[in-house]
Amino acid sequence: MPDRPNVLFVMTDQHRGDAVGADPACPTINGDPVVHTPSLNNLVDDGTLFSRGYTPIPSCVPARRCLLTGQTPATNGCPKWVNSEWDFENPMPRVFRDAGYQTQLVGKHHGRPPRKHCGFEHMLLHTAGGDDYRNWLERKSDGNFSEISHGCNWNSWDARPSHLPEHLHPTTWTTERALDFFDRRDPTRPFFLMLSYHRPHQPFDPPQPYWDMYADRDLPGPAMGDWTERVADLIPQYPELDAPVADLPDDAIHRARVGYYGLITHIDHQLQRVFRAIPDDTVILFTSDHGEMLGDHNHWRKTYGYEGSARVPFLFNHPDRNDEDVVSAPVGLEDVMPTLLDSAGISIPETVEGRSILSLLDDGPDVWRDVYHGEHAPHYDQRLGAQYLVEERYKYQWNPVTGEELLADLDADPLEETNLVDDPAHAERVAGFRGRLVEELTGRPEGFVQDGRLSTVEWSAWDVWE
Repeated sequence: MPDRPNVLFVMTDQHRGDAVGADPACPTINGDPVVHTPSLNNLVDDGTLFSRGYTPIPSCVPARRCLLTGQTPATNGCPKWVNSEWDFENPMPRVFRDAGYQTQLVGKHHGRPPRKHCGFEHMLLHTAGGDDYRNWLERKSDGNFSEISHGCNWNSWDARPSHLPEHLHPTTWTTERALDFFDRRDPTRPFFLMLSYHRPHQPFDPPQPYWDMYADRDLPGPAMGDWTERVADLIPQYPELDAPVADLPDDAIHRARVGYYGLITHIDHQLQRVFRAIPDDTVILFTSDHGEMLGDHNHWRKTYGYEGSARVPFLFNHPDRNDEDVVSAPVGLEDVMPTLLDSAGISIPETVEGRSILSLLDDGPDVWRDVYHGEHAPHYDQRLGAQYLVEERYKYQWNPVTGEELLADLDADPLEETNLVDDPAHAERVAGFRGRLVEELTGRPEGFVQDGRLSTVEWSAWDVWE
């Protein structure tokens, strides 16, 4: 086998694209980024941040299906949240294993069934079903507490410091297991390690020192679009802790952001331990499955086409390359598999629809896709589904149930607070986006296109994907 680089694929869960200090849209106070991520910033300094990185479908299980196969949601059978057993022809870890790599997963998998290996030779899991972290924690605590003994649930907007000391927190456990792998791996083979952190997904419960880093800061509040009143009737007076739409008190929103940003900085500090332990010939790619709305437009969690939910960090570092620090051409999770295979000199299977970003870095945006397509079926309510198209500057959304449209200038309005769809100056651009979406959706079984035009459908149209 020819000399091939090691590959470290780092993934977080529910991590907004603007929640990296080096990201151009990261919120600031007095000109300085709010989110403290020195390790990721340094990765950008040595590599590339793709400021238009998106998930093809913003919820955990379907996004991971697309990522591990390099496929779009429709091809992979998951334009909505689906729970069917995974049976993929060429999943990324299996392709690496068959090429002679030692393959390991540490952290969250979300496979169906939970321990579906997909080509990983070994897995240490922190995820629902057969959870190695929770079994370890029970032993360490003599059964006296669980990961969420504090009572904040897995999708809660409520936040508080963790009841666990830092060395027992799942983020630290995940890092320790990765470091164990480096100590024990087979040195005669290159490695493919998927290091997958469950946080900053809820619960928003960082260790106390990371809570304290943000608790007394005057953090920017949520974005509120000029169109948010259309979901006003979905807002409950007393929302449940996992309410996807809620107009919360300012202090609750502040706590959520304190907890969320604290989790991210905790991960960042733990990543410094990992980066120091890997060999110099390691390719690194960092991303997330989807974002978190954090109260933007009165929305929480994910499944939306809005930036908070659909845009993710996408950072790439190749030891033999010196590329631009920031690239604005649109990339997505289906590009992860071909990029990492290409970086390792492994042939990309024909089943893969994504593209290697090495071609973008080498040849420039003129040979790259001009627009990126993402989607999610209505999940919490039929008015909350979305199809979205993203260019380097503009983003278009269409709701296939209500027919509502949103056009945003992401350079001037990165949180989509102003809808330009009815602005006469953008009429031609809107028409172009509609035409492009017709191209993407023609022939789909839901019936999104009729007589060559976008056509609304009933919520039940997505039943074809059961």
